[in-house]
Amino acid sequence: MRQQAAVWDREQAESYARWMGVSARLLYAPFARQVVKLLPSGELGSTIVDLGTGPGQLSIELCKLAPQVEVIGVDPSAEMLEVARRNASEAGVANFEARLGNAERLPIDSDAIRVVVSQWSLHEWDDPGKAFSEVLRVLEPRGIVMVKDFNRAWLSPWKRAVLGHFHPVDMFKFGFRDVAYLLSEAGFDQIEGQETGLQFLVQGVKQGGPDRCHLGIRAR
Repeated sequence: MRQQAAVWDREQAESYARWMGVSARLLYAPFARQVVKLLPSGELGSTIVDLGTGPGQLSIELCKLAPQVEVIGVDPSAEMLEVARRNASEAGVANFEARLGNAERLPIDSDAIRVVVSQWSLHEWDDPGKAFSEVLRVLEPRGIVMVKDFNRAWLSPWKRAVLGHFHPVDMFKFGFRDVAYLLSEAGFDQIEGQETGLQFLVQGVKQGGPDRCHLGIRAR
């Protein structure tokens, strides 16, 4: 993950947070609902990590849907985390914690987390392979990682040319197969997901114990 602390100043972080906040429920709530389905009904004591939380919209949606779990938002920008804490307070959620850190070095104990999620931050990570090894470390046995990002396969040459006039296209770095391979190399099993137009979704499971076996990659 790029050191956004060097990229975002206070004014930029506030501006970005306002822009994302307008459409937060539209953009983040659907993914949050998918994530919460990974938790057994009524499960207590679990922790979800939102990697690259930014101003905290996904974390806040997770907190609302699963008030019985702890949600930790990790981001390398102190300015963004300050905004995330304020947003969580204003939303009235009490189960959110913000931690300064990056994907390649998570400020989290080993074998401690039930689910790690990331929405639209993967393309900013400095070393995705190292980051997924870190995610594997912090997940408990049978823990799950779930990643959503912009789909490189969607960006045909003509789309790249048109979109490039209005917005940088460097976020289109990966497709499902790319990330599935990285997860497999890091040690995840039961890897599956799908590409749906502009975005892809992929998830994997950390196997536990000596009977660990690779179960392959499946695109839905």
